[in-house]
Amino acid sequence: MRERKNAITLAKGFRSQAIGAGIKKSGGLDLALIYSDVPAFACGMFTKNKFAAAPVELCREHLKSKKAQAIVVNSGNANCYTGKPGMKTAKSTASLGAGLLGIDKKMVLIASTGIIGRRLDFSKIKKALPSLVSFLDRDSGNKTAQAIMTTDTKPKALALEFKISGKKVTIGAIAKGAGMIAPDMGYAEHSRSATMLCFITTDALIEYSALKEALRQAVEDSFNMITIDGCMSTNDSVIILANGLAENKKICLGTPNFSKFKTALGEICLGLAKMIILDAEGAGKFITIQVSGAKDDAQAKKAALAVANSNLFKTAVYGGGTNWGRIVAAVGASGVEVREKIKIEGDSFRKKDIIVKIDLRLGRGKAVVYTSDLTPEYIRINAEYN
Repeated sequence: MRERKNAITLAKGFRSQAIGAGIKKSGGLDLALIYSDVPAFACGMFTKNKFAAAPVELCREHLKSKKAQAIVVNSGNANCYTGKPGMKTAKSTASLGAGLLGIDKKMVLIASTGIIGRRLDFSKIKKALPSLVSFLDRDSGNKTAQAIMTTDTKPKALALEFKISGKKVTIGAIAKGAGMIAPDMGYAEHSRSATMLCFITTDALIEYSALKEALRQAVEDSFNMITIDGCMSTNDSVIILANGLAENKKICLGTPNFSKFKTALGEICLGLAKMIILDAEGAGKFITIQVSGAKDDAQAKKAALAVANSNLFKTAVYGGGTNWGRIVAAVGASGVEVREKIKIEGDSFRKKDIIVKIDLRLGRGKAVVYTSDLTPEYIRINAEYN
């Protein structure tokens, strides 16, 4: 696995394009289209935020068909908390894209990221989308990765190639996220949720149930295990399209090939999740929190997130003054079961890459969470984000 040029279009049958539609004040790239030449199995996991954005709600509806062929994504405006006009914009975008591509509107998924509570000007999308369709190619993956960025300082893209039944299979993905990061995503059909978005393409031939389970495990072990500021976005989305053009032996649940695919997808998602932490708003340090000895894995995750989201702990790391007391306080306030004494060890807070190990000394539950320090620069960025 490595960063690859045009990662999102490396898998067979995928093309993309990006443009500056005038949604961002900067005039930069802010509208992108990802397209599969043939219908693909599609799964999505989304925010549990009760004020989920219109694009999230529309994706949940469209994904009931288990298939999709295109994703339209904009940055600079979240199209969230915009009522019926916001949903109308999302639906109009899907309908327009479908008409231009010659596919059913339910085959088009929508995603947005940016400021909450402002109406998204559909006229800008209506003007720009025809150009995206006309100039779809396999060489615009890097532009596509840039177009989904908000406060990110760099695009995030990874790809991995491996063999299934003698056929080369490719997984490519792009992601964005630098702040408002505390994802807790569930499946499209029963979940509720700056924003983290991830779009994954693969030419693997895989049954829907296997794709769904692989995505669930990959997200749970990656994006759902990172936090920058403890703030859950209204737009968090991870979407995967699998079009089967690799022509490998079909991947089915419970088979060795499923394990191989699941491992590869997990590596991609974890790699991107770590890239998000490395690009956290204003951050200068990467923190790994390992909790062991919990009653179960859920309790371990709860304790790890309590530490990772502690402003006292994160500011102590920024200041470089190692203070284990802030870890003790966070674990004690988390609500998890603990003994009178827990074991804490780890690196000096002066380091750039810090590992903290916490043993609750109760059972076999364990979890690993990734986070960053909290700096004055984070405050500046978010004070000006309006």
